[in-house]
Amino acid sequence: MSTTTNAARVQAFVTAANAFTTCARCSPSKQVNERLAYYGAAGECYSEARDAKNAGDSYQLARQYAAAARNYREGGYFDEMVEVITQHRNALDSGICERLTMAAQIHYFKVYFSGWLVWLFLTLFGLGLKHQVIKSSRLGAMVSDI
Repeated sequence: MSTTTNAARVQAFVTAANAFTTCARCSPSKQVNERLAYYGAAGECYSEARDAKNAGDSYQLARQYAAAARNYREGGYFDEMVEVITQHRNALDSGICERLTMAAQIHYFKVYFSGWLVWLFLTLFGLGLKHQVIKSSRLGAMVSDI
């Protein structure tokens, strides 16, 4: 697919998502199911447009929490993903919660501790061993599956 065609496709999905969001906002307050369906459709359109933040937000408004958390994770919005998991844990499959929680822990570990820990690990064990341990570990396999 050419770049121009892809850009037009993305723009079409964003336009559709915005239209669904407008429909959801304009739907009467008594028509909850209709509003949820519009937000869900907006989430799908944003997801197709690779707009993870707006997709996650729309899926949350549609009460589709697993899809919201997945989009936040794919887009790197870990704070939002953790918020969905903590606020709606009962509405999510426990396996999904476990994998997403593990992904968040790894992300925050990398962000906040990786600098000095990587230096220490490389100093003590060397680069080759570090790569081998990470690649063969269960943790690495779980993260790549998400």
